[in-house]
Amino acid sequence: MSTEPSNQRASAKAPGWYARAAAQPDPEHRPAAFQRLLLAEVFAHARECYPEECCGLMLGPPGAEPRQVVRCTNVQNVRLAKGESKLNSSQGFWIDEQELERALRSAEARGEELRVVYHSHVDTGAYLSHTDLEAALGPEGTPLWSGVGQLVVSVSENGVAEAALFEWDEEREAYVGRLARELE
Repeated sequence: MSTEPSNQRASAKAPGWYARAAAQPDPEHRPAAFQRLLLAEVFAHARECYPEECCGLMLGPPGAEPRQVVRCTNVQNVRLAKGESKLNSSQGFWIDEQELERALRSAEARGEELRVVYHSHVDTGAYLSHTDLEAALGPEGTPLWSGVGQLVVSVSENGVAEAALFEWDEEREAYVGRLARELE
């Protein structure tokens, strides 16, 4: 039996992206459970957008599990063309701001709110990258949307490999990740 901490054992055999990640899912934490239809919709979106990153929202009642997926348009290539980013849509995502505003207004009118922002990672793991982290945090170093999780889906031409939910931990002042799975 090894006396190394489990995170050291994991990092020793982890893929290359692991060291570049701002946050990784901890396989020892209880998985985040989502309704089967919601995850199926997010996974389908990731597969359809491949080899570009997909992006979207999961909406639901305040403090409750998400009930609806809203697919959004990744306008990262537009930002690249304008010189606003160095990443293309296979390397990053940016939700169309008009779509975001419409979705949030519609949710508010129904008494719902943004619960999760999701996007895919192409041909790599389900981790929170430094770019993802920068986009999720405001100038104070805290999340732009309090209580909103970040769901990252790993997708390749073979399909979805895994997904992980990252939630803000106030004590650690950091996102903490756990694998995502369907509700049983």
